[in-house]
Amino acid sequence: MKAGSAEIAVLGVSGAIGQLAARAALEHGHAVRACARHPRDVPGVPHPLADYSRREVRTAIRGCSAVIATVGLPYRSRLWLADWAPMVREILAACADEGIPLTLLDNLYVYGDAGNPLHEDSPLTPCSAKGRARLAGWEAVREALDRGQDVLVARASDFLGPRAEVCLLPWSTLAAAAEHGGRALTWIGDPEAQHSFSFTEEVAAALVELATGEAVRREPGVVHLPTLHAFSARELARRLGERRGRPLPLRVLRRPAVAAAALLSRRAAEQREMMYQVERDFIVDDERIRSQGWSAPKMTLEDLVERLAHRPGLP
Repeated sequence: MKAGSAEIAVLGVSGAIGQLAARAALEHGHAVRACARHPRDVPGVPHPLADYSRREVRTAIRGCSAVIATVGLPYRSRLWLADWAPMVREILAACADEGIPLTLLDNLYVYGDAGNPLHEDSPLTPCSAKGRARLAGWEAVREALDRGQDVLVARASDFLGPRAEVCLLPWSTLAAAAEHGGRALTWIGDPEAQHSFSFTEEVAAALVELATGEAVRREPGVVHLPTLHAFSARELARRLGERRGRPLPLRVLRRPAVAAAALLSRRAAEQREMMYQVERDFIVDDERIRSQGWSAPKMTLEDLVERLAHRPGLP
C-alpha cells in the first residue's frame, strides 16, 4: 500500500456502487476487503457473507481501518420497512464492536417532498413507505452518533453513469441514444422538471475520500454526495439528438401511465409512491462536500454527453 493508505472493507460489493467503490479504493492505493452476500469478481478481494448480521460483519471487517457500506435491498417497500433499519443496526453494532469508522451510502427518500433545494438539514418528512424505512435507518444512525460512534451517512441522488441500470436513466439506454441505434428516450414524470443526478464513478470516489478523510466527518453525521448540474429530460434528449445528428424522440410516462403499468409490473407499482421526485423540480445541494475539499468540477450536461460519446462504460 502507498503511504497514507488504508485497508477498507466495502460491504455490498456485488452492487454497482460497491464494485465501483472497491475499484476506486484500489486505484487510490488502498487495500480492499470486498464483502457481499452475493460477491462478484473484484480482483483478489472477494469475501462472502452469509448475511449482514453483527457476527458476520464483525468477522469480515476485523482489522480494517474503515468500512464503506453500499448495501441495499430489492426494490420492494415491504422489504425495506421490515429489513432496512435492522440491517443498519447490525452493521453499526459490528463497526462499534471493532472500533472502525463507518461510511454508509444512503439516498434521499428520507426527505420526502421537502422542497428545493434539498440540504443536509432539510426537514425529514418522508411521504413513501421506502422513505419511512430510510428514516428508521437514520434514527438508528442518530442513536449511534449520540453514543459517540464514528459514522457518516452519505446521501446520493438518483444514480446516473456506468453500471447504473435499474434507475431512471439506465446507462446502456443512454449510450444507445447517443449513437444512431437509440430510438427514443423514456422519462417518467414531467420532462421539463429539473432533476439532480449523482454520477456513479463520482459517488464511488467520494465514498472512498469520505471514508479515509477527516474534515467532513467532524461535522454532523450526514453529507450529500456530489451531483451534476440539474437538467431536464427535455434538455437531455435535445442534447443527445444534437450529438448524434438527428432528433431523439422523448417518450414520457406520466402518473396515469405508471398507474396502468403498475397492474402488470412490480417495479412500476413501487414507482407510484416515488412520483413526487419526478413530477416537479428535484434539486440537491452538494455545497457542503465541495466546501470541505471535493475539488472535482461540478459535471454539466455537456460533460455527460461527452462521456457517453467517448467512454460509455467500464470493463
